[in-house]
Amino acid sequence: MRQHLRIVSCGGFSLVALLVAALASVGCAPPKYTDYDTFMKKPRPIVGGKPYVIEPPDTIRIISPNAPEINNVSVTIRPDGYITLYLLGDLFVAGKTPTQLSSEIEEKILKYYQDATIQIEVIGFNSKFYYLAGEIDMGPKPYTGRETVLDAVLKGGVARSSWPEHLVVLRPNEEEQLVRRMTINFLDMIEKGDLRYNAVVEEGDILFMPINPLAAIGVAVQNLLSPVNPLIQAASTPKAAGAAAGF
Repeated sequence: MRQHLRIVSCGGFSLVALLVAALASVGCAPPKYTDYDTFMKKPRPIVGGKPYVIEPPDTIRIISPNAPEINNVSVTIRPDGYITLYLLGDLFVAGKTPTQLSSEIEEKILKYYQDATIQIEVIGFNSKFYYLAGEIDMGPKPYTGRETVLDAVLKGGVARSSWPEHLVVLRPNEEEQLVRRMTINFLDMIEKGDLRYNAVVEEGDILFMPINPLAAIGVAVQNLLSPVNPLIQAASTPKAAGAAAGF
């Protein structure tokens, strides 16, 4: 018996038309970005390259054996960028490196002690992030200075709908403008051990995992069908009931 292919119509649109529209919406493969020199420094660093700047809500510890009032005191930077210390009162510390802050506190504490030295230790790294976006566990992730691209993506988890051959790493400049990008074949990284572009992630980096074409078609079809789904269900219900009754 010869079977006939029927085009299903719904709300004035054929399924074929919907698929054509979905395919058109997917488009071609994403562009390949090649700013590799920005990310792949030689010799390859083992940690992020930026000096650490203290910001809210980081927690710091002050070490000063000759100044017992503040020695071994731990304090979290307030949202306004200040901390409060005995003898010294409120101090604005946001935007300073531990070395800079050590020098400033030491200068102030010398009014009370002649031989006091200050060391600042960051014990709570709470203010720095990198970001995952796309078909991955999206959102800000704590930045420690040790993550590589491989670490970051595997920690985030890759969805089955992802397109790992086109992973993009974006790096903003100091004005938070996205100025450098590189495309990585993450599939080669995990299947072939190709670590040529396994860069160390820096604070503020964005790792974007695009959706693969088949998954994108599925999403597009769902979006196109969503306005007419109630009509399809309403039209199919009497037929299903009739078939069950033997008509």
